[in-house]
Amino acid sequence: MSLVLIVDDDKALRAQLSDVLAKAGHSVQEASSGRETLLQAQDHEPDLILLDIRLPDMEALTLLEELRSDQNLVRTPIMMMAEGADQDLLMKTFRWDIVDFIHKPFSMELLVAKIGAHTRLNLAYKFSRKLSKEMYMSRIERLERQVTASEDEITEAERHFTWMQPKPPRIEGYRIEVSYRPYGRLGGDFYDFVWLDRDNLAVVIGDVSGHGVQAAILQTMARKLISLALRTEQGHLHKAVAFANRELTNDLPPGSFVAASFGVLNTATHSWSHVRCGVPYPMWIKGKHSEPVVTAGGPLGLSKKADWHNQVGDYSRVMEPGEQLLLMSDGIIEAYVDDEKKRQFDVEGVVKAIEETPADGSIVSTIYQAADLDHRADDDATMICISRLPR
Repeated sequence: MSLVLIVDDDKALRAQLSDVLAKAGHSVQEASSGRETLLQAQDHEPDLILLDIRLPDMEALTLLEELRSDQNLVRTPIMMMAEGADQDLLMKTFRWDIVDFIHKPFSMELLVAKIGAHTRLNLAYKFSRKLSKEMYMSRIERLERQVTASEDEITEAERHFTWMQPKPPRIEGYRIEVSYRPYGRLGGDFYDFVWLDRDNLAVVIGDVSGHGVQAAILQTMARKLISLALRTEQGHLHKAVAFANRELTNDLPPGSFVAASFGVLNTATHSWSHVRCGVPYPMWIKGKHSEPVVTAGGPLGLSKKADWHNQVGDYSRVMEPGEQLLLMSDGIIEAYVDDEKKRQFDVEGVVKAIEETPADGSIVSTIYQAADLDHRADDDATMICISRLPR
């Protein structure tokens, strides 16, 4: 039985929809406002959200952003209900991965059919992901039982793994700092610096699903493939996203994915542009003030849709003297800061660490120490901080 969250401020319509969907075999929750929608969605994690485009307390785009920022709701199917006059607004909602829409007044039979189709697909996707993960892990476990590496071999692999990590380039007027800490001896995080021409530097940071040896193998492939995409598409970010997603979808094992962010810094004009696909939001920093750069974008390697890259948001601005940009993997914000593992470092910890960094200090070092990554990290943890030096 699938759970549908109905969101509309019209009580009579909610009652009607609840009755029809219950008769069709769905379990139903209701919400009448944006704030109530967030609470209900976070508490119940529905299989589909049927959402009216007009709510009394919150803009539709704001609500969608809030829903998609919750990692448990990133892939929840959302259907929009809209009046004919809401066509322009409705088109804007598709950047948040809306699966379908229906115009008011609508046919109940058509609505029930659409909801049935989308919930079946979602349940099948969840089952497939679970089954694929179990099968993949079973294969890995069998492989690990069959192939036992000696301590010397692991040490040699670790040495080569460390040696292969890229070195941040030296650029006049800029400082680039990197912190790379695998959770184990071999990690699934990756990063790269790729000169596209004499002025344009591509910067990549990413994280593959999984841990250990298999994650280390996949991250090496992903890093090289994304770098190839950036070179092939000459820094055109959306074309690079399409290239990378297409190739990763074909090459990754079932259930695996790659979260990444990649951008281009023009060292002549000081302009910066990036796309984000599943990693935490980058932080733009000026002095002790920081703000997340919020754009839409899910992980690479999960969708074979040819136009999937159009749903990925981009961001551009000129980096002024004294400004900094922080890129990070989710191992930073997901580091636990208490022994019971009930509270994570989270974005608030990052913001606080930035505020506590001395004027001439290293943001990367302060965050590393504040999160106590050597003892508290529960995943690979990677940071890149790009600073344009004051004149």
